[in-house]
Amino acid sequence: MHIENLKVTLFNLYCSNGANPFFEFLSVENGKIIAKNRNVYIEGNEKEIIVFFDENLYLYQKKLQYLTKDNTYKTFQSINFALEYFQYIIRATNDIRFELYHYFLYKLQKNGIINRSWNFHYTNNENMESMILNLGIFDLIKGDKKLYFNIEILFFNENICKMRFIPEKPLWNEGKVCPKRDVDEIIEYFHNLQAENYEDIPLIES
Repeated sequence: MHIENLKVTLFNLYCSNGANPFFEFLSVENGKIIAKNRNVYIEGNEKEIIVFFDENLYLYQKKLQYLTKDNTYKTFQSINFALEYFQYIIRATNDIRFELYHYFLYKLQKNGIINRSWNFHYTNNENMESMILNLGIFDLIKGDKKLYFNIEILFFNENICKMRFIPEKPLWNEGKVCPKRDVDEIIEYFHNLQAENYEDIPLIES
């Protein structure tokens, strides 16, 4: 990666949107380039590009914040990939549903739960306020054990979530609803769940 390429790319983005620039701040000094939007930073040098959100410097009013430097920090060799991720984190800072989505996936991985496939779509999307993010996660592995069920989680604009456990081959709308609605409580419930098979999940079917 050449730092001149990054400098030109960021400069053009900074100047391209007039009164609504892509970045709020851009500086070049000591062989390092720094740009930011709110408190999402992109920093580049000759070796790598770093993108992260810094919660300690957040200057905008916000009721709740799940994003931190730890759960957003990533390094890149590609300018394009770094900018795509930068925009993704910006979206998460502006919409609680995307913030919950990012945080939920991060916490699953931190808790040793991985998945091999997933799907993502919107529901109830007549307008932005009522739109719900719907994430389906399949082929789950918890620790070193395969789980013989899938999960579906909905992220709402009211900072709540709704998760269902679904059989690997469900009948129409079959599932067991997690009783929790707070994202951390949902993650804790899933982490503490001992069942490996759908039939052993101690919930009533919806």
